Amino acid sequence: MSTKEYFKRQYHVHKNVISRKQCVSLRSMRDNVSYAHWDVDEFYEVSNESHNSKANSDCPADLNELYMVVCKTIGAAPAFRVKRDQRRFLTVKHDPSLSYVPDVGAIVDKIRRCIPTANVGALHQQFYGLFRVLGEEGKDKPTAPPLKEEEIHDALSVIAASGRHHDLDMVVKILADFPMLCGAEVGVTVYNVILRGLITNGNPQTIFNWLMNMPQKPKNMTPTLLQWHIFFEWCAKSGLVGVLHQSVSKMHRSGRRPTIKTFEILFKALFDTGAPIKKMYDALDIMEHTSLTYDENFAKLLYDGFVKLGFADRAQEMRDNYWKRFSKRSRTTDPKMIEWTESIEREAENKGITAAVTLCKSLQKDGFKFTPHTLTLLIRRTHRLDHLRYAEAELHLKASIIQWAILISNAVRIGDLTGALSIYEESKSAGITPGTPLVHPLVNALCTASSTLDDAAIDRALELYKDLAEAAPITQSKQELQPSGNRHSSGPDANLYNILFRAFGASKNVKKYFPIAFSLLEDMEARNVELNSPLAVSSLAIVVMRCASSFDGALKAYKRICKRPNAPPLDAKGYQAILHTLTQLSFGDHETLPSVWHYFEVVKDMQKTGVEITAPVYTILLRHLALLSAELPPEERDALAAAVRRVHDHLTLDPSFTPDTVLWNQLMDSYQRVGLFAEAYRVWETLFITGRFNQVSVAIIIDACGFANAWPMAAQVCLKLTKLGFKFNLRTWNTWIECMCRVGKLDDALKVVCLEMGKDQPNIAPDVNTVKVLLSFAARTNQQDEVMDRIKRYLPQLWHTLPTELDGYFIRERTTVVDPK
Repeated sequence: MSTKEYFKRQYHVHKNVISRKQCVSLRSMRDNVSYAHWDVDEFYEVSNESHNSKANSDCPADLNELYMVVCKTIGAAPAFRVKRDQRRFLTVKHDPSLSYVPDVGAIVDKIRRCIPTANVGALHQQFYGLFRVLGEEGKDKPTAPPLKEEEIHDALSVIAASGRHHDLDMVVKILADFPMLCGAEVGVTVYNVILRGLITNGNPQTIFNWLMNMPQKPKNMTPTLLQWHIFFEWCAKSGLVGVLHQSVSKMHRSGRRPTIKTFEILFKALFDTGAPIKKMYDALDIMEHTSLTYDENFAKLLYDGFVKLGFADRAQEMRDNYWKRFSKRSRTTDPKMIEWTESIEREAENKGITAAVTLCKSLQKDGFKFTPHTLTLLIRRTHRLDHLRYAEAELHLKASIIQWAILISNAVRIGDLTGALSIYEESKSAGITPGTPLVHPLVNALCTASSTLDDAAIDRALELYKDLAEAAPITQSKQELQPSGNRHSSGPDANLYNILFRAFGASKNVKKYFPIAFSLLEDMEARNVELNSPLAVSSLAIVVMRCASSFDGALKAYKRICKRPNAPPLDAKGYQAILHTLTQLSFGDHETLPSVWHYFEVVKDMQKTGVEITAPVYTILLRHLALLSAELPPEERDALAAAVRRVHDHLTLDPSFTPDTVLWNQLMDSYQRVGLFAEAYRVWETLFITGRFNQVSVAIIIDACGFANAWPMAAQVCLKLTKLGFKFNLRTWNTWIECMCRVGKLDDALKVVCLEMGKDQPNIAPDVNTVKVLLSFAARTNQQDEVMDRIKRYLPQLWHTLPTELDGYFIRERTTVVDPK
């Protein structure tokens, strides 16, 4: 009996009991067994009675057994096992009463019903509808806020706890329309609610990013110390000491500086986890960069912590080290003065500048004296120039460079670069001499605001540098060596030159800034400012390399800059920047591809100087070769493939380095992109056999199978993963769907989306990217309407969250959906 005949017999014998999901999967194998004419749709629904009757004595007791037998017989991979309670072609559980209805009252009622059940998809749907209706009604007449503030808080908590990118976009949208939704203003309380929701989600990077970017969110609020400490205590409790350490070191960029309490949380976490002593000293280094003074209770915490770890001999050493670093810092010890300053700053942040100035005048009666520092307390959290003017006039004080610098830094932090530049011009009009505190944040923002710098931004930064240089002539600043990182230097410092060199190297018009770079280098020498940063050396080398006319010239330029007298040796980041630049260079028709030989000459320099070879050394080149594959004509593919092979040879022959999964993934991806599918598959087999693969590995090999039109190989990968119990994440699911579409199985891919995707994974469901994949392939056969009809019918909650237009396809007006029965 042939395979086809056996399969037909099994199919017809058990067609009344086999589940639709299994039929869908079996149908996806039709290219292997030639039964494309069979119509699976006639078995739309299977009754439980026919399954339980066991009328046919040949029917296996378990449908899954039949399914696996058939799959094994035809040599194909079962896409997924199907549970008995999933025999029907059903949608996600959808309550038709939650469908969008253009009525505010109805929508609000549905929002209230979605909150207790944490139905995030339905909340998205209803809020989109609410925004649309309120926007339309608002054109004619003002509308009353439809929700209570507490209800908005509950909704934000649910959406934030989901924590996906589009969830956070919805959170920001709700914050932007907060007054319209509930008649209240956005405040600290609502941001606390969101923070707790994000902590429930449990992604530390998402929480950190949210806090850091709060100044650019609605109301431009600086995260409070309490919010940071809630996050830090959660990190400590969760054992995320590394995240805690890094977050404490960067929190000042959000506008909130760490306090003694902050470092108490950090050090307690370090002690509780038995962190290496080096980590303790690293944390003390972070603390030294703050304005904190010596605290006896903190000294005791350090001593007791070391004793509990069994390092009694190190306990006194750490305590003495802390005393040496912080004891000489002055601090106001008058309890009344401390209380006054804290109350003024708190009043300014919570109630505004007017209330804070009133408090100052009230405290003056009790003996409080106005000083320039009083202005600092008042404007520390604002970027508004009128607030500074008001405080000056009311308290009869004159702002110094410190207060002007605070305004500029705050404006830059919330993303208002234009406002920051305007404040700078006003400071000059007010008689303030340009200084590093004023100029540095502006130059940094101009030169790092985007990945592609335009000449206008760099030229404006150079104008600011000129202002600073003229305010501190070389004859004055040459008297003594300027240390790097001098925050209040009167003239240009090493940090400022570093930023400018980096901008020159990133400019599209690098030859314009080539002579300017060497002019600045001469200024540095004249001012006795050392080129003591590896980053500055690499940035200057990049400028020279990009002005070379060949790879040989670029390599010589790099060596010439790095061998300058007193130039510090490059570190890992500096070398990686040089390597990245080498991959971007091309010189006419004769040198278009990156030179693998020149690249590894720099790698040899790394090894000679003792810099550790890590995965990025190889991934930088491999990633660029992979990207070039889409840009080069077919006749140059062979040279590109040969370059990837040479990199693989270097990797194999390097005894000092063991590749990690990330690097193997990049090599596999590079091979498949340059058309070497067999080599890519061999890399996958190595990863699979050693058990070192991850979700990215799976996505890459499935993608490779799709582009190589190797459906049997893709099915085999899936079968092996299924046996291991491996679960796809959302990205891998979407890659699997794309693979099916790419090999001509659009209908099967659509059914997998509706039936299988994430059914046993609570946090996985088709999203807008899934729909984009389906539409992109449906467009080739004009089947977009069919795809969207299926999505609307079987995934109504997803359909309601889709934008009006997707990749040129306009989705029909959203109306009430009748749940299919």
